[in-house]
Amino acid sequence: MKTSFKRLLTAISVVAVAAGISVTWRIIRHDRLPVPDEKAAAMELLARKLSGPGYFNLPLKGIREQGGPWIPLEEVSRQKDRVTGERKFGEKQRAELDRLISELSEPQPERMVGGYRVQLERLNLAVDGIKLNPDK
Repeated sequence: MKTSFKRLLTAISVVAVAAGISVTWRIIRHDRLPVPDEKAAAMELLARKLSGPGYFNLPLKGIREQGGPWIPLEEVSRQKDRVTGERKFGEKQRAELDRLISELSEPQPERMVGGYRVQLERLNLAVDGIKLNPDK
């Protein structure tokens, strides 16, 4: 009788330990939610904030590579009049915008494609930094 009681107690102990390990494992694994990429989430929020008629927009042929969406310099030139008109920029602000565009533009990484490109969010942040003066 003592032997069967010890076996029963051992079996119950093994089941209890296995259940405890299983529950602990599930709690540990359940608490591990996938952590989003902070950089990607920040860029998505920034892209949503920096969109609209007063900003440069990514065209259909925009370049989505590492480092964010890129806009060809030719497209920046096409959109420049619209952006300056929406923001009511004067000559001083237009000159500042031209300086920023030339400062932010960089050559395409593939030399065969040629041309220059600008990182879209950096350009729109720089446009936000241009101050309006009442004297234009």
